[in-house]
Amino acid sequence: MFNFVSMRQFIKKTILLLFVLHAGFVFAQKPFTSKHEVIRCINMEDYELQLQKQDTTRKARRNNAIKIMDTWIADRKLHHRPDSIAQYTIPVVFHILWNSATPAEQISLAQIRTQIKVMNEDYNRMNSDTTKTPLPFQPLAANFHITFCLAQTDPNGKLTSGVVYKQTTTTKFSMTNNSAKRPALGGDTAWDPNKYLNIWVCNIYDQFGNQLLGYSEFPTSPLDNTFGSVILYEAIGDSGYLPLAAYNLGRTISHETGHLLNLHHPWGDDGGLCPSQAGGADDGAADTPPEGNSLNDGYGDGSGPTFGCPPFPYVDNCSTTSPGIMIENFMEYTDDNCMNLFTNDQYTIALAALNGPLSKLVTSNTCVAPNGVEEYSFNSSITIYPNPSKGKFVIAFDNSSRITIQVLNVLGQIVAEENSNNMNNHNFTLDITDQPNGMYFVKISNGVFSTVRKIMVSR
Repeated sequence: MFNFVSMRQFIKKTILLLFVLHAGFVFAQKPFTSKHEVIRCINMEDYELQLQKQDTTRKARRNNAIKIMDTWIADRKLHHRPDSIAQYTIPVVFHILWNSATPAEQISLAQIRTQIKVMNEDYNRMNSDTTKTPLPFQPLAANFHITFCLAQTDPNGKLTSGVVYKQTTTTKFSMTNNSAKRPALGGDTAWDPNKYLNIWVCNIYDQFGNQLLGYSEFPTSPLDNTFGSVILYEAIGDSGYLPLAAYNLGRTISHETGHLLNLHHPWGDDGGLCPSQAGGADDGAADTPPEGNSLNDGYGDGSGPTFGCPPFPYVDNCSTTSPGIMIENFMEYTDDNCMNLFTNDQYTIALAALNGPLSKLVTSNTCVAPNGVEEYSFNSSITIYPNPSKGKFVIAFDNSSRITIQVLNVLGQIVAEENSNNMNNHNFTLDITDQPNGMYFVKISNGVFSTVRKIMVSR
């Protein structure tokens, strides 16, 4: 039997324990089942508040970005846009932070290229598992018309592979202090976020010692110099070193890049409430079903998100009838093999970011290899049309010198090689109709000078 003092101590300990348990969900949202080896993401709303406390000027920049994006969406609705489909190109640089004690952290360039492939497939509705999208959700699935490519020009104007390798003595990087982005803590400085999408790859943990798959920042205007995603080295691409069975298809970066495009978690990070409840929130996308998973059934842990890969239809306390919640959405917490779509309204949200705070990023030319000044005359003598096309392009030359042509995909792989022996009146027809939709680079050389042009195949 407790006396008054021991009872008071017991109450204090109980309150403290409950606080710690609650705090564990603030950023982690860790599933209660042991089958999930790591935490997919963090509570984005609370992380934004943490960033604002660390930098008192951030709130104004975030609010400015929100205002710009909201205005763009309102204008689009008012004028019944879109009028045409815009194609966007986003240069990506990977910062690989590796410790010699863990050689697997030194992810290969080949594996990084598989991640770029996955990103392009997922964001352009070209992923092979689109057939797994349930029938009720198929009309909602969107193509974002974004091409991600490894940067070919670095901040100094030099040729780059788009991958930076930095050996570090740091064994664990913390999300609480953004150490992956700070050289003094073993990280690497971001390249200009207005020209490159920065992705740091390392061994990351939250403040409670939980290993994370990844975390990101929402866009601000102007962009912060820390803008980008930090990703666990064990969850890159769809081939190579991928020890986590639930997260081996490259969808971690598909998810985290969504946050960089201002996409939110479908349950609104509100702790398991429904949008209609007091304090409830959603993701701002009307075509993602209401979600606030408060179940403790092995797929929900009571805090809002859904884990694993539950059978369709899966219903929760906010969407109680079929088709239930959209467990297949890339912004969910489900396993990689369960994810397969973004929605039309998420596309609109991303478009607002691409035309707002990210507008400089999508006009960056760092996906193209650097040219010397002496190549200007040769470069200006060449035109390619139509662009985009369905796969056939005309390359017109103002001179008759012998020309060689290489066509490379966004992974840097040569998919076609030609020469000007087949030219007709200084025009050459390039045919890559056998290649999938997307962006390609055409390298044209006369043996002395060379130039690289971007072309887009869109059917």
